Amino acid sequence: MSPNDPTQILAMSHWRRSPVEPSGDRRPGEPPRLVGSQSGSAAQAHLQPLDENPSDAPASPLVSVIMCVYNAGQYLRPSLLSMLSQTYQNLEIIIIDDGSTDGCFASVADLLTDPRVRIRRQQNATRPVALNRALDLVRGEFYAIQDGDDISHPARIEKQVAVLLKHPELAAVFCGNDLIMDERTLAPTFPSKSIDDCRRDIEAFRMPAHDPTGIFRMSLVGDFRYEPSLPFVEAVDYILRVGEQHPMQVLGECLYSYRIVNTSVTRRDPTKREQAVQSALRDACMRRGLEYDRAFPQRASTKSKNSVLDNNLAAHFIASVLDQRTRCNRWGALKTAWQCAQLHPFDSHYYKALVYAAAPEKVISLIRRAGARGERRRSTRHKA
Repeated sequence: MSPNDPTQILAMSHWRRSPVEPSGDRRPGEPPRLVGSQSGSAAQAHLQPLDENPSDAPASPLVSVIMCVYNAGQYLRPSLLSMLSQTYQNLEIIIIDDGSTDGCFASVADLLTDPRVRIRRQQNATRPVALNRALDLVRGEFYAIQDGDDISHPARIEKQVAVLLKHPELAAVFCGNDLIMDERTLAPTFPSKSIDDCRRDIEAFRMPAHDPTGIFRMSLVGDFRYEPSLPFVEAVDYILRVGEQHPMQVLGECLYSYRIVNTSVTRRDPTKREQAVQSALRDACMRRGLEYDRAFPQRASTKSKNSVLDNNLAAHFIASVLDQRTRCNRWGALKTAWQCAQLHPFDSHYYKALVYAAAPEKVISLIRRAGARGERRRSTRHKA
């Protein structure tokens, strides 16, 4: 298994619950630390006139933070606090309540009085529709995504904006992330990727980084919208389209904590997830003038049952192990690998991270060179 498999990296975008799924079975507790095709809104008929905060909000904030919230429960408060506590204060926070029914906004009533917060409410219409509505409200030079149950590091916006200001040609800057599982933060990734690295990822139908870590430049992406017909993979489709036209970069720091929810629709129905991935890849092939069946020939699946159900979560742990070894943190790599093995102790797939953590550097280099050769062969096939 290669951590660079495009279908595995696409699958990472489906860990979270679908925005139209009930959330009564979410786990209690708060995280232990802060660690194209252009389409308009497809559901204007569902939108309701809503309240707005006082007019003393900043008239022209530099960064607009988009939070699409559906039944975020007790996680909404720490998520919003992580944005309000950013070291970079010249921002607005646009919250789209996508028809929440769990009373989660009662827990942040005091935070909503902050003049930087703007809130709109609508009937549940799916995440891509909510994202598009928020984009119509953006006033900042840049916009960032913050999922309603995730945590941003206090300096996230400051550090990513600094890169965007230094490199005006960039349409987006991403960062590394760790995972929130059982109220623990695990498996940090911090890959530093240049414009060329990200271009190669896009050409190979891979995400340069985890999608909610991105901050985008509105002057370059202002006409792009999320595709409502691609729920579950709307962000993957969006980033592939943006990356096909504009340069991107990944900041080599872990600045975002992504919460893993074990009861999402796509976990219970892997077929639905795979169909969504295939639809996004087919659209990408069509834009590039490629034949999908040639770019992605059908092969018998060798994935373990558990990896299918959790969208190959082990791939993130392997990426974390490799990043930590790059920083000479051998103990951290071993710890992360062991945590991966504990996810499914009787499934050998989840012990692969231990191989990457324990193997000599020369063996790791051979594995990565073999992966790079495979990438080049796939890239040649895509362009043929």
